[in-house]
Amino acid sequence: MTSEPTRRSEPRGGRRRVPRNTLSAEAIVDAALRVLDDTNCEDISMRALAADLGVGTMTLYTYFRSKDELLQAARDHVLDSFHPPETDGDWADRIRACCHALYELLVERPAVLRVLAIRPDGDGDFADTATAALELVLSQLRAAGLGRQETARGYVTLLQYTFGSALRHVYIPARGENLSNRMRMLDPQAHPTIADLIPELTDVHRSGEQQYLFGLDLILDGLRTAAAKQR
Repeated sequence: MTSEPTRRSEPRGGRRRVPRNTLSAEAIVDAALRVLDDTNCEDISMRALAADLGVGTMTLYTYFRSKDELLQAARDHVLDSFHPPETDGDWADRIRACCHALYELLVERPAVLRVLAIRPDGDGDFADTATAALELVLSQLRAAGLGRQETARGYVTLLQYTFGSALRHVYIPARGENLSNRMRMLDPQAHPTIADLIPELTDVHRSGEQQYLFGLDLILDGLRTAAAKQR
């Protein structure tokens, strides 16, 4: 007998009837995340999700009042469960490890990014949902000697950069060859610097994670300089 396929290998749109009396808010959120990893928020409906679970549509509304409420719950379920890795080193090393781990989580769970992209809560502020990352980054920036305002600005910069880079990775995959072809069509006399750096620019656009870490280190270097000025 063959083993049961994992969730990721199941065919898209395949119906899974949940066992009787086992439906819960957690099970619905889990199903929504699985579906959202392979589709857009606009394409998922409560009716389709209910059919995927093998229950009536109104059953879902006994757990969530609307699709937006379900999407927010799915987002918070992933982000609130995030735990920064334990890392040796100074404050910058701890922040780097935290932001990198959060970036990897977001890239691996595009469902969360899709929910954030449509901003179902209307305010567009996603940073306050990653509470573990919030606490670690803020505490380490304060430990570095940054003032209250600089700490808040540093935190927002780090989280916006991390979420934004993950969004780009998921929604705009690296297309180095296409970029290279477009740049080669430019007049090299009018754009000599672009023409000269085509190999490097092409390589950078292929390396999503490496480019993220490069930019992250630049931000941390700037925060080190700011912290040194506070002393």
